[in-house]
Amino acid sequence: MHLPKNIPALAIAALTSACAAWTQGPVRNDALFASIQPGMTQDEVLRMAGPPDQKMPFPMSHTVAWDWRTYDTWGYYVEQSVTFDAQGRVVSKYTRRINDGGNHK
Repeated sequence: MHLPKNIPALAIAALTSACAAWTQGPVRNDALFASIQPGMTQDEVLRMAGPPDQKMPFPMSHTVAWDWRTYDTWGYYVEQSVTFDAQGRVVSKYTRRINDGGNHK
């Protein structure tokens, strides 16, 4: 029995897709954000939450904010933000709802 030549390529493509889906990063939710605590390092937060969607430096206060956008427990689209001090440690965090409760999808 002779297999078509494209079978190995299809197998590799399927495996690559499965790996890509597996490594998308952690599920962003309220529980994950609640587990980020003051004093944690940027590396610790990065391992927990994955890369932020946006980083914004605040040079005058020597801080930087990392922001993630996701949905909260009630289905609202939110921005979750963590602020790090000059030593790269969490000093504060907040969540802001982006939509007003209309379409939660």
